[in-house]
Amino acid sequence: MIDRIRRDIQQRLEQLLAEADKLRGALAALDPRERPAPRTSPPARARAAKTPAAPGAERAAEPSLPKATAATNGAATRTPPGQTRGQVVAALAGGQALTAGEVAKATGLARPTVSTTLSKLSKTGEVVKADRGYRLPG
Repeated sequence: MIDRIRRDIQQRLEQLLAEADKLRGALAALDPRERPAPRTSPPARARAAKTPAAPGAERAAEPSLPKATAATNGAATRTPPGQTRGQVVAALAGGQALTAGEVAKATGLARPTVSTTLSKLSKTGEVVKADRGYRLPG
């Protein structure tokens, strides 16, 4: 009886985790700054669930649902104000024009973030559009 209840609970938990992954994906699609929080793969959870635990350790061995924290809502991945701009300008300091993709590779920033930053810097005159990519003025 208890084994059946545990299996039912485990199955429901798997369904909830799959739904949480879908919701994270939808959030990430709506806001490119969102990065899905890594979670244990289903096979690893299944192995952990089948591993015999000491009596009374059932609660500790069960995986928990993700909590709404900075790590799951993207706040932990935000850079301090001005840091992205500084990294983009520093990448262009070599004098040659670079595309958003090239700047992203050089800085380790996400390409959409670099593209948005370059667009903003272009509007303020801090960078200028080149034939291919962007460069610093002068």
